[in-house]
Amino acid sequence: MPKLTCITTTYNDGPAVMTSVRSVLAQSFTDFEYIIVDDGSRDDTAALLAGLDDPRIRILRQANDGLSGARNKALEQARGDYVCFLDADDSRPAWAFQSIAAVIDRDDPDLILCQGVLSELRDDLMPFYDSGRFQQIAALCPSGSVTRDDPAAATIWPLAQGIEPQSANKVLRRAMLTRSGIAFPNTHFFEDIYFHTNVLAATWRLSFLDFPCFTYFRRYLRPQITATAGDLRFDILAVTKLTLESFARRPAFHEQAYRAAVLASCFRIVEWCGASISHAHRPAFRQTVEGLLRLIDPLYLHLPPGPEAELAPLRRYLEGLHHAV
Repeated sequence: MPKLTCITTTYNDGPAVMTSVRSVLAQSFTDFEYIIVDDGSRDDTAALLAGLDDPRIRILRQANDGLSGARNKALEQARGDYVCFLDADDSRPAWAFQSIAAVIDRDDPDLILCQGVLSELRDDLMPFYDSGRFQQIAALCPSGSVTRDDPAAATIWPLAQGIEPQSANKVLRRAMLTRSGIAFPNTHFFEDIYFHTNVLAATWRLSFLDFPCFTYFRRYLRPQITATAGDLRFDILAVTKLTLESFARRPAFHEQAYRAAVLASCFRIVEWCGASISHAHRPAFRQTVEGLLRLIDPLYLHLPPGPEAELAPLRRYLEGLHHAV
């Protein structure tokens, strides 16, 4: 079996999917399989994928089921000891898999969190959004690896929860996913915060890569459901409820700082959605958020003291809820 499975899902990406494909096939480390799921594309994507000729590639095709369903299908078929993801128009540097394999051999981790690079609309290369958070963790974890029984874990896990919850920054032990039954939430958008929270909470040994292993491209005219101002943004509230309910069933729920970090990471996305949804939907969005806050476990609202910036979006909603009551 290969050491690593890389998963890419694609839907009507056309030539853009070759950005990911070329970067994966150019890796200096070769002990991997590459699963590409065509999620019911209706353009030339299928024809482009059919032209790929590499024994490490497996192409799965399905009727359109959404990103979560496509990723879950690939996870069911994965054979690697570890699993990672790469979106269809992003890329990895040629050293990424070699660096990941070195951390696996050194630490035997359940989860590796990797830094990334942001390629802006005009191709300016910048540190990814969470580079400051990685710097905080590096100061607490100079060895690059930590377990849950380490005294520093009580600080590191909440910090890691605040890392951007996207898929390309994770390398996961496949046996951990199988054992814990963790998957992406089918039929939902904003799926990454749910997956990020659950895999981090299930992790015993956590390792970090302190240099970039993926590039995230912001592009003109790229259709993204989460970039719209329509009512699909309400789905973050359903995903937040699922995320908070699943975390509440874990022992880490009773750690106040970690619990607050989970809530804060969800509400950072909630506030972003609320600020960018169309004006016509904003009153209903806010009312739904207030309803959500009444439904979650009350322990979530026992926030630690202090003016932490991470909790600011949540505190604003709580103040509105208090005034409404």
